[in-house]
Amino acid sequence: MKIIQGLMLMLLLLFNGTSHILAETLENEPLSLLTLKGDFRLRYQSEKNSEGVHRIRNRSRIRLGGLRVLCSQSKVKFGLATGGADPRSTNQTFQDSFQTPDIRLDYAFFSHAFSSRMEVFGGKMKNPLWRPSDLLWDSDINPEGLGIRVYHQARQIKYAITGGYFVLDELKSSAKDPYLLVIQPRADWMLGDSLQGRVALGLYLSRYLKGVSLDHSADTNSGASSGLENEFSSMVYSAQVDFKGRWGVPLMRAFGEMVINNHLQRDHQGLIVGVQVGDQKVNRIGKWQSKVSYRRLEADAWLDTFPDSDSYGGATNVAGLEWGLNYGFSDTMVLGIDYYSMDKIEGEKDPQVLVQVDLNVKF
Repeated sequence: MKIIQGLMLMLLLLFNGTSHILAETLENEPLSLLTLKGDFRLRYQSEKNSEGVHRIRNRSRIRLGGLRVLCSQSKVKFGLATGGADPRSTNQTFQDSFQTPDIRLDYAFFSHAFSSRMEVFGGKMKNPLWRPSDLLWDSDINPEGLGIRVYHQARQIKYAITGGYFVLDELKSSAKDPYLLVIQPRADWMLGDSLQGRVALGLYLSRYLKGVSLDHSADTNSGASSGLENEFSSMVYSAQVDFKGRWGVPLMRAFGEMVINNHLQRDHQGLIVGVQVGDQKVNRIGKWQSKVSYRRLEADAWLDTFPDSDSYGGATNVAGLEWGLNYGFSDTMVLGIDYYSMDKIEGEKDPQVLVQVDLNVKF
């Protein structure tokens, strides 16, 4: 723990030493060097539960991202998106007599490469951790804090270690603000052109979280509404293997993750296993991808503020199947279908089926 905190202190000092360079670059370079990109999504969503309640939501989302290269080593990135305060959703539901929706700051951070082997970043950042699935992290979540990544290559294996200091909340009544420390070493290897893989081991340690109720919780952790009963010390094992050009498809990918919260002895594990087939990217007409996965996430395996919000509302204590398909209509337009069938692991059963049909347009 002290080693990681010392690393973060060093990181802050390095940021301070380079800040004047970044400021001078911003002053001297024109705004025209700002690079923009974005996407728009139109969604039809259907939800059904065991009580026969059927909910339909028509939704949209627009995101705009900017990149400013300050120098050969430094960048600033920012993004704007629709949605409300929920960090797990940038959707805007059609409602309230054509009410005008909000545009919010989605992320804003800078990165600096001290060499080809080390980079640091800070702010409200794109998640720097490798995640082969959304079992633990919804794709819309952008952590706030500091991060560092170190690279190394030895023959056919590439290594990387990512560290993070993520601030979870600010408490008015105490200086002991809760935070999450993470370190994730990973390795990539290639065995010829048709077989490659990646494995990672992540360690997540919470501090000052016991007794705190986090915003945007699904209220499925023990004590989530009144104050969390325990800290979290979660080990995460992640892996994927890619088979390229075999069995008649450009890509077949097997992936999986397992999480174990070492602070507890029950309701403390989770896993996901899945397969993806199709093209490597859906960026042309006729390109496609499909995947199927099974997940099981026990109540206290992981913080219930972070999992995929489409999987039973982002709760823990859930298990079930997901199937998805993406098909390219053009170079910039993709039709997507996602199907979830989920239920509670413990307690009164309440199965839920969610279907989403998306039209995604990049610009």
